[in-house]
Amino acid sequence: MCEPAADRRVRLMPCRNGAMTVKVTAADGTSRMLHSLYDPQREAKGFVDAFADPGHGLVLVLGLGLGYHLEELAGRFPDAQILVVEGSPEVYELAASAGRLGRRNGRVQFVVGAAPAEAVREITRRQIGLGMVPLSVFVLPAALSAFPDYYQPIAGALKKAAAAKVWEKLKYPKFAAREVRVGLIDFGYFLTREVERALGSAGHRTSRVTVGKGQSGEAIVARLLEIVVELRPDFLLTVNHLGFDEDGVLTDFLRSIEMPVASWFVDSPNLILKGFRRNVSPWSAIFVWDRAHVGDVKRMGFEAVHYLPLGADPAQFRPIPASHPKVRRHRCAIGFVGHSMVSRVDKWLSKLRPELRPLVEILARELLRRRVPYERFVREIPEEMGLPLRGLSAVEGLDLERAVVSRSTQLYRLGCLAALRGRSLRVHGDEGWKGLLDPDVRVLPPLDYYRDLPFFYNGVAVNLNATSLQMEQAVNQRVFDVPACGAFLLTDHQQAIEELFEAGAEIVTYREAEEIAEKADYYLRRPEARCRVAALGRKRVLLEHTYGQRVKTIVEAMRSRYASS
Repeated sequence: MCEPAADRRVRLMPCRNGAMTVKVTAADGTSRMLHSLYDPQREAKGFVDAFADPGHGLVLVLGLGLGYHLEELAGRFPDAQILVVEGSPEVYELAASAGRLGRRNGRVQFVVGAAPAEAVREITRRQIGLGMVPLSVFVLPAALSAFPDYYQPIAGALKKAAAAKVWEKLKYPKFAAREVRVGLIDFGYFLTREVERALGSAGHRTSRVTVGKGQSGEAIVARLLEIVVELRPDFLLTVNHLGFDEDGVLTDFLRSIEMPVASWFVDSPNLILKGFRRNVSPWSAIFVWDRAHVGDVKRMGFEAVHYLPLGADPAQFRPIPASHPKVRRHRCAIGFVGHSMVSRVDKWLSKLRPELRPLVEILARELLRRRVPYERFVREIPEEMGLPLRGLSAVEGLDLERAVVSRSTQLYRLGCLAALRGRSLRVHGDEGWKGLLDPDVRVLPPLDYYRDLPFFYNGVAVNLNATSLQMEQAVNQRVFDVPACGAFLLTDHQQAIEELFEAGAEIVTYREAEEIAEKADYYLRRPEARCRVAALGRKRVLLEHTYGQRVKTIVEAMRSRYASS
């Protein structure tokens, strides 16, 4: 008849009333009928009579058979969306060839042949896409009995969510009280701890959503569901858009439940958001640490974009007496802490096609010479130098950008350190430095940000800083942490310095590498001047640049945009 010729485990069988049923070979090897041999339509009506009226939302049907129950459900609940999960492609094909699927005007969709875990992920995606509507589960008893190892894990995974009616708890007024509740998406990034402490000091309540690298968007959504129900946050906060996936699963979920999220970028948003185009949402407010990126992010489609520089945690970075053993251990004339960029350059080079790799060195040296934003730079350079950069895919373009910026930053830092040749210089960083620096430069292991850096900054007479070339105008973390310690910093002159500090009085800058040695020598010979600058720098940080002030800015911006009327 109409059964697939290649598989006799699934066959059409006539019923006594003239209808058809399906005979299958069950998981235990026995033969089973998926519908009554007497009257499958009447049986389906009885199943649906016993099914609680979902009214609206998503009805999940586990087991298709010939779709008698599906036909009854679609007619009985015209306002519901229906998603059918069928583990056997043969059963689906048999129902289709028998003309039992009919035309459902897009209201009925199918997931066929997916593994249980993938079926659950797809169900979650569909529910999110519909706006986290209520979920009701209808199980075809015969399908469950014949294939329990397939359908029971799916039913079990969804039963708790369906019974708890989580969707009813996900939408609620935001910023209804003075105390703000914030869910922190935590990937172990250093800034999470500072933000959490600053929010707590301001009287706000926080809860961490701890997620691991490589977790799927669906897994993160599942974790967030718990936090939203338990904490009822006014907004979520993440750093560098961590937690957001390329497919936009998390973005769709947050949009569906009208949950605001603040994403504070402390690295280039161009290098991150370009690969996440599906994450543009009116429910995402973006805070960038470099004013130069405000326009870039707005052009991507984000509506709420704010400039928010880094800051310092004065509880962590503070003056420590010179007599402290850990301070004495780090005592030196000139010190630098930073990454050699060797592993990063190698990583991005390895992702490029062999014919593109030689271009990285050419572009990196030219970018260092011109010191202009990468996007402008790469628009001009290919035409002038005849470089084959046209027609690169979006992924290739991003990998090339990362490789060029990393190598250019490496060359820049090497030039700054080379300017101090012959002086007492101590470098803390990765092993890559040993293959780059002169043998007489003392290269020591990396320092832990929390355990070691405050003591190092306090022990060094002149702390040197060289900003990554991904920062067009911004300043990095060291520009706030070193003055917070009451220590002296010599840093390259970034445009943001002019609005954050009084250059020359509260902080000392250089514009070219050739100036570094002269300025370092000058302040090494004048400890009183050095201490005066350090004291004024600390005063400015405490007055205007703590994380307490930064989170206040975030909370006020989020309240202004997302408070329920």
